[in-house]
Amino acid sequence: MAGRPRFLCGVVEGFYGRPWSMEQRKLLFQWLKRRGLNCYMYAPKDELKHRLLWREPYTEHEAVCMRSLIEAAQKQGVEFVFAISAGQDMVFSSAGDRLLLQQKLRQVAAMGCCSFALLFDDIDPCMCQADRDVFPSLAQAHASVANEVYQELGQPPVFLFCPTEYCSSLCSPSPSQSCYLQTIGQELLPGISVIWTGPKVVSQELSAALLEEVEGVLRRRPVIWDNLYANDYDCRRVFLGPYMGRAPGLVPRLHGLLLNPNCELQANFIPIHTLGTWFQSELGSCANPDRAGMEMAAALGDSRGPQEGTYSPREALELALRDWVAEINQQALEPGGWTPGHPSVGLKGRSRLQSGTAGGQEVVPDPEQHDSVPSGVDQHGPEPCGVTPGEGCRKVTSEPEKGSGSRTPNGSQQSPTGDGDQLATGSRECCEPCSSLPSVAESAQSAGIQMATKTLLSPGHTMSSSNEANTSQNLPLPTSDARTGSGSPAQSPSSTQPEAIRADMPQMPPGTGAGASPGPPALLTEGTGASPGTPALLTDEITASSGPLAPVTPEEVRSSPTAAVTPETGSGPMVPLTPKEARTSPTSQMTSEEARTSPVALVTPEEAGSIPTALMILEESRSNPAALLTPEEAGASPTAPLTLEEVRMLVELFYLPYHHGALAQELLEHFRWLRANSLSVGVPATAPDACGGARWRGRAQSFQLLCAETCRLHSRFASAASRALLYDLHPYLWDIRNMLLAASAFVLWLDGHLLCDPGPKGTWGNCFGWCQSITAPILLGRDAEPWARRGGLFGELQALLPVGNSCDLFYHPPPLFPSSQTYLLRPLLPLDKGELYRMCRESLDCDPKVAEILMAHPDLLGDRLLGPFLSLSPEYTFVLEDEGGPCGYAAGALHAEGFLQQQDSSWLPAIRHKYPPDLGTGGPALGQDALEEAVLFFHAEPRAVPPPVLRRFPSLVQLGTAPRVLDVGASRSLALCLLSALRANGSRGVFCQVRDADRQQLSFYSKLGFVALPVAWGSSPGTQLLGRLL
Repeated sequence: MAGRPRFLCGVVEGFYGRPWSMEQRKLLFQWLKRRGLNCYMYAPKDELKHRLLWREPYTEHEAVCMRSLIEAAQKQGVEFVFAISAGQDMVFSSAGDRLLLQQKLRQVAAMGCCSFALLFDDIDPCMCQADRDVFPSLAQAHASVANEVYQELGQPPVFLFCPTEYCSSLCSPSPSQSCYLQTIGQELLPGISVIWTGPKVVSQELSAALLEEVEGVLRRRPVIWDNLYANDYDCRRVFLGPYMGRAPGLVPRLHGLLLNPNCELQANFIPIHTLGTWFQSELGSCANPDRAGMEMAAALGDSRGPQEGTYSPREALELALRDWVAEINQQALEPGGWTPGHPSVGLKGRSRLQSGTAGGQEVVPDPEQHDSVPSGVDQHGPEPCGVTPGEGCRKVTSEPEKGSGSRTPNGSQQSPTGDGDQLATGSRECCEPCSSLPSVAESAQSAGIQMATKTLLSPGHTMSSSNEANTSQNLPLPTSDARTGSGSPAQSPSSTQPEAIRADMPQMPPGTGAGASPGPPALLTEGTGASPGTPALLTDEITASSGPLAPVTPEEVRSSPTAAVTPETGSGPMVPLTPKEARTSPTSQMTSEEARTSPVALVTPEEAGSIPTALMILEESRSNPAALLTPEEAGASPTAPLTLEEVRMLVELFYLPYHHGALAQELLEHFRWLRANSLSVGVPATAPDACGGARWRGRAQSFQLLCAETCRLHSRFASAASRALLYDLHPYLWDIRNMLLAASAFVLWLDGHLLCDPGPKGTWGNCFGWCQSITAPILLGRDAEPWARRGGLFGELQALLPVGNSCDLFYHPPPLFPSSQTYLLRPLLPLDKGELYRMCRESLDCDPKVAEILMAHPDLLGDRLLGPFLSLSPEYTFVLEDEGGPCGYAAGALHAEGFLQQQDSSWLPAIRHKYPPDLGTGGPALGQDALEEAVLFFHAEPRAVPPPVLRRFPSLVQLGTAPRVLDVGASRSLALCLLSALRANGSRGVFCQVRDADRQQLSFYSKLGFVALPVAWGSSPGTQLLGRLL
């Protein structure tokens, strides 16, 4: 290449995990071209012939695929760099290994590749004996191999070398004093560029000053391998935020910058889009050095904002968001964009199964492939220029945003595989339809469109919305202010690395599927007549707590969620709204007419004083599932295109390695504050300092609304996203949805029971040692890599729950078949008993004769399964609810020994009068065994739980769901909130009773960490006790 080599800026496929397919890479080339980026490096760590089997040449068929890929890159004007990682087992002094390496690269060169990279990262720094006999140091061995390969290839214009010490944190003691880097700088030929990741493997910031030391020791400008978006070290994190943390004026200090992105291709739209914006800004700075003063003023916080040509992550994100919304909705409209058999929400929110499914099982057909690019203006940025350190440059400003905080799924969670990729073992077939990336000109036009303002919801008011103008795309960009929070996403510094170090990743247990849910409650019978798949009944319960739900004074917050609430504000019931407001507000009370007709709104003024305010609000919002959307959206199809605000919420949940987005930060701040101040709601409402309780409940309401909106986003995403995007991002959003279901229910439980006055069995306040002990966050230093913050938003929410240390409770693989069903998880309400009893009846498949008996005694099965819990321990009962009503329960008793004694002494004698002993006698019939078992349970001598079990596992639990609940995540969240409540009040272990024949229940409990207890229990044949520690 004549003259100075051009600045390389683009993407390196350098992550661990399943490599991209050939079609995905070709789609990536189109994205790079549209954003003015010019380079792609082929370096997938888990492609066998790139790293593990590097000596083996490509087969004829693999060579055809590779040639096609190289030609596709060249067609889009993208420099294709072929990288090989030979350092794991190469004998550097071996002439045979050197020859094999050169032959492999010459084979690729014959396919049309002109640029190469030799990677010696993430390898053992110790040489074998044969190498130690030849080379005095590892650096000299590496430089010798690199120089020889470089010369054998004819000194190509682009030849990159990745050292073993590729960041400051890996250098001992520092880059300038590292003997390894000093040797590399001296011995490596001048035409070879060296890869560097910055101060750390994933660098939070890059600045020109930090690069001076590296440039001095290497005697050349480095090529940055930027791991800001690499997520292969944490299976629960994906990064969708804007490119940031890279100081203006970096280009003159570098030979190139390559972004190592998320393992999921569809997750990289905004990273690539904003990287392109940054690159064009840097090129503009080099071309206009006279603007340096203006950019410096912007960097210092000029109130006028960034000037033309400067880079602002906030503005870059806004442009990328609008283009991504158009891209998402365009993909969904293309042939093959929707997943056949994709469950979506009906007009009333109920899930329906479309064609392509059989018996509720996932049926994922081979994805269709598209190579055509939709029509549109194809504009490119200016050709990258070579820049020398002495050239004048205009600095590009990067404005930090306020409200950002630190935060910390698997790259292999990707689209279903097809037959296609021969170059990567296990590579998936492309499932992303090709679609155009909006042009630079179109993005610039949309820059002037005013950003949507986000209003902070007041729990007592209706939700506002703002519609925004469309971009220059043909597709409209609907917007909605359907969430709380500040207007712009939080901005964060960025990070870098060549190849993300593989951290220990949790092993995925066997898939759960629909059968992993507990299923409808099964009665404990000794025969086989009980309906299959029904969860075994727990007959051993816990001692009664302090009684029924204590009164809670409802209040509403009329300002921001963090504003203090005066006693007057929180002392009265919520102000009723008009019928029109009640239909549109998620926090409105129902009218008297609606209260008489709605099964969920029958709350009298007297009852209003005994139900927590947040529970009332969520109960009302459940009855109006479309309340979180604007009226226009509520009337539209549930599969309507995703709006700008919904996509913004998605980005803010999964922002950057060291920073949370605004929505994630709000969720964490609310939950941390509610946990730290949970004792304030234990003050009686008449106490002088009751204002603290009112403020706590106001914050709780705001937290509930944020949780509900995020769960709604999961449903909308599963209904409206394209197949490619859905399979790439659904596992992450599903994890967050499940966590927020449990966290929301737990906060409601705190409110409902901390108001109880101290009883003879102890005070509530003494039970909350977990707030200061078992889940205290680990303080991390500023220099910690992002994998020290395991799980990101999910991990931080997990640490705030009382059972946060029990990691096995939180890990479960996502479903292969995403569901858009919406759920609400909450503590028991007074009116739930009838609905739960109906669920128990409907879950039993029975003969007409048995059904006739159940009609005469409709409470029989409910009393058998839930009666003791609802009567003696209602404060430890949680309800799972969908649009059809209650569909699951989790019941528990804190002190099982006292609970069982009270059940035997007071509850059973009363129930025996209700059901005669001869009620279940009759001939064989479907469901007869369940009926007889229930009657036998009421009249038989109570079974005694072995004392060793009660000492080690003092609490009793029981779970059950309706047959229609197929989402294992909702079922596990149900269990999670119950275990959190028990652990918060001091329990260190729980047990349950399951029939041997109930394989579904046994499987579900085993995935929650329950194990069979080796105790003799002769009085209950055919059943076993399962337990787990908390």
